[in-house]
Amino acid sequence: MNRPAHAFDELALEGLGGGFLLALPREAAERLLAEAIRINVPAGALIYRDDERPRLFVVVKGLLRLFLTSADGRQVTVRYARSGDVAGLALVIGGPAPMSIQAMTSSLVVALRVDALRALLATDPGVARACAEELTRQLYRLLEDISEQAFLSVRQRLVRQLLLLATAGPGRDLLVHASQQELADAIGSVREVVTRNLHQLHEEGLIDSSRDEVVILDPVALAEVAGEPTRASG
Repeated sequence: MNRPAHAFDELALEGLGGGFLLALPREAAERLLAEAIRINVPAGALIYRDDERPRLFVVVKGLLRLFLTSADGRQVTVRYARSGDVAGLALVIGGPAPMSIQAMTSSLVVALRVDALRALLATDPGVARACAEELTRQLYRLLEDISEQAFLSVRQRLVRQLLLLATAGPGRDLLVHASQQELADAIGSVREVVTRNLHQLHEEGLIDSSRDEVVILDPVALAEVAGEPTRASG
């Protein structure tokens, strides 16, 4: 059930793990939180579609992905948002864009009022500076991702994606909860190529994989793969 964000101790500024709200002037952050709504989002749910009015979320826990969809239905992930991150800021400032937001895991987010942030942007230089710095950080990360897509092999991009999405599982294993199609969408490839590369990594003893999950058996060796000389991987 959705409830006012300020009614929960865990949504206090210090409990958000750093990030966007802590970069704002405290009075502005508290004003935004006082009018915000806490939302529990199940894994796989879309919390924003590209044909909707702009929305703004701060992630308290969980993992969101921001993605673009082509005219023929293909998707490509452009960014992930974790605890403390903000999703939708570019939509609020620049207007609607062909981008959607989905929860990759069960997540807790705070939905901020778009009109409240826009009002603060117009009157509070500290808010404007924090938003500019956040958008710049996101832009630099996007440029890094573009360079990876251009210069790294599919194998390297896939391994980096696995390490990026890995979370602690039972025992000492690291788990990635993502389908082969989701991994393909994230690295700008196709499922068949991702499947082939996952099989190669399995044969090398680095991972175990199933339809919707990858177990990382040797994260150190996998990290070495991410930095190995580029080679054709089809």
